[in-house]
Amino acid sequence: MSEWFYHLSLKTRILIYFAFVIILAIAFASFLIYMQATAQIKKQAEMYLEHIVENTSFQTDRYIRDLELATLSLLTDRKAKEFLDLGETQAFERYSHYNDILKEMNKIHLQNYDIQLVYLLGENNQLILSDRGLSNDRAFPTEEVYKKLLLSTPESGRISLIANKSLYNNEYVISVTRRLRGVNSFVPKGILGVEINASAMEQLWNITQLNKDTTVYIVGEDGRIVYHPNENWLGKRLDESLGSKMAEQENGTFNEMWEDEDMMFYYNRSAETGWTLVAMTPVKSVLEPVSGIKHNAIIASFAVLLVAMGISTGLARSVVVPLQKVQMGMKKIETGEWEKIKSLKGSDEISCMVNSYNIMVSKLSQLVEELYESELHNQEIKIEKQKTELQALQSQINPHFLHNTLETMNAYAVLNESEEISEMAEALSNMFRYSIRNFEVVTLKDELNHIRNFLIVQQHRFQKKINISFEIEEQLFNEDIAKLTLQPLVENAIHHGLRKNRYQGNISIRAGVTNNVMEIKVIDNGAGISVERMKEIKEKLSAASIDEFNQTMGIGVMNVHRRIQLIFGQEYGLEISGEEGVGTTVTMTIPRTIHYKGSA
Repeated sequence: MSEWFYHLSLKTRILIYFAFVIILAIAFASFLIYMQATAQIKKQAEMYLEHIVENTSFQTDRYIRDLELATLSLLTDRKAKEFLDLGETQAFERYSHYNDILKEMNKIHLQNYDIQLVYLLGENNQLILSDRGLSNDRAFPTEEVYKKLLLSTPESGRISLIANKSLYNNEYVISVTRRLRGVNSFVPKGILGVEINASAMEQLWNITQLNKDTTVYIVGEDGRIVYHPNENWLGKRLDESLGSKMAEQENGTFNEMWEDEDMMFYYNRSAETGWTLVAMTPVKSVLEPVSGIKHNAIIASFAVLLVAMGISTGLARSVVVPLQKVQMGMKKIETGEWEKIKSLKGSDEISCMVNSYNIMVSKLSQLVEELYESELHNQEIKIEKQKTELQALQSQINPHFLHNTLETMNAYAVLNESEEISEMAEALSNMFRYSIRNFEVVTLKDELNHIRNFLIVQQHRFQKKINISFEIEEQLFNEDIAKLTLQPLVENAIHHGLRKNRYQGNISIRAGVTNNVMEIKVIDNGAGISVERMKEIKEKLSAASIDEFNQTMGIGVMNVHRRIQLIFGQEYGLEISGEEGVGTTVTMTIPRTIHYKGSA
C-alpha cells in the first residue's frame, strides 16, 4: 500500500477500510441481483418469443392447411386433370373444360377473400386464371412461368410456398403451388397455384399481439425471406451466420447482430410447410426493466452506504477519540507536563488502555521526580569533585615547572652574569603573568605566545637550539583553547624526544578544523616510541588515570588529557602516535565552538 496512506489519521484509515468493505459488499450483492434479474428477464423474454413463434407457427400451418382444403376440390377435379391431357388441337374440349374449371376457381376465390389469384398451368401451354386475375385475352408468358414454377415445386405433390411477384400485378405475394397429374398417367402435367396477399399474413400475425419491438418473419427452405414486415427484405437470402445457427436444430434461441443492433432470436421450423418462423427483439428492449432495477439498486446502495458510513463514523470516533486524548497527553509529557486524562467507563480494551495510561503517568511522574532529585544531588557532588580535581591538576603543573626554571637561573647566575639571564627572566615573567590569569579558556594566539616564552627558557636551560615551526592558518588564531595545554606537550617533546636526539631537533605545531572539531598536532623528530610502549600509553590514556601514568610520557601530558576531558567532555582529549627512531606526534582534539563544563 502507498506510503501516503499511512500518513493519514487513524480515523480516516478506519473509515476508508469500512467504506471499502461496505462498497465491496454492496457491489457484490448488486452484481448478483443484477445478474439474476438479467437471467430471469432473458428467460422470460425467450419464453415470450417462444410463445409468439409457436402460436404464430400454429396459426400459419392451420392457415396453409385451410388453403390446401380450399383447393382440394380442384386438385381432385377430373375435368382439371383431363384439361391437362388435352392437346393444342383439341380446342373445343379445352374450352368446355375451361369454363367448368374457371367456375370452380371463382368459387374458391369467393369463399377465400385472402386469395388474390388462382391459376392452372399445363405443359401444353394450358392456362386458366380466376376472374380476379388476368383477362383471358391478355398475352401471358405461359411457357416461361410454367418452367420457372416447375423448378420450385416438388414432384411428390407436396405444396411449395414461394415469395415472389404476383402474376396479376407487381405486388409481392406468397404463392402456394403443387404439381397436378393428368388422368392417363401419374406423371405431373401441370401446376395448380394460389396467390395470397402478404397483408393477409400480417393480419394473421397481428392476432398473436406482437409488441412494437418484436419482428416476425418467415424464411423459406431455400434460405430466402418469404415474408418480412419490411418489403426491402423480401426475397433476400438470410445472413450466413443466422442460417447456420438455424440449421443446427428445429428450434432454439440465440443472440446475433441484425443491422448493427444486438438482437435476441427464437426460431421454429414447421414440419408441414418447411418454413422457418423467426421472431426477434432488441436485447436492450428485453433488458430495459433491468435498467430500472439497476437504477433503484444504485439509489438503495447509496442510501445503505450513507447509513453504514454514519454508523462507521460513530464506531471510529469511539475508538479514535480516546486514542487522540492519549496522544495529546503523551505530547504534554514530552514537554514535561505530567497530566492525566479523563477515565472512561466500561471494561473494553480502549477504557482499560486509558486507565493504564493514567496509572503509568502517576508512576512515571513519581519516578521522574525522584530521579531528578537524585540526579541534582549527584551533579552537585560531581561539580565539586571536578573543581577540586581541576585545581589539583593545575597546582601540579606550575610548581614542577617553576622548580626546574629557578634551578637553571641559579646556575647561570653563579657562573656568569650575562644577557641570557635577562632574556630568561623576561620570558619567565611573561610566563608567570600568563599563568596567573584567571581564565580557563584562552585564544590559540595567546597559547602560542606562551610557547615561545617557554622555548626561550628551555634553549638556555639545555644549551641547545630548538627549531620550532607553526603551520596554522591566521583565522584560527582567535579560536578558543584550554590554557596551559600546549606547553606540557612541547616540554614532553623536548625532554623525551629531542634531548636523546644527537641531531638537530625540530618541533612542528599544526592546527586545522574538520567537522567543527579543531585538531592541534605537536610533531617532533626525536627518538620516538616503541610499538609495545605505544600500546601501553594508549591504554593508560583510555583509562585516564594519573595514578597509572608513569614518567615515560610525563605527568603533564596526562594532566592535559584529563583537563581537556573535564572541560570539553569525554569525546575530546589527546591521541599519541609515532615510530621508534622517527619521532612522535601528539594530537589534541577540542570543539571549535566551546561550551565548557567547568571553570577555574
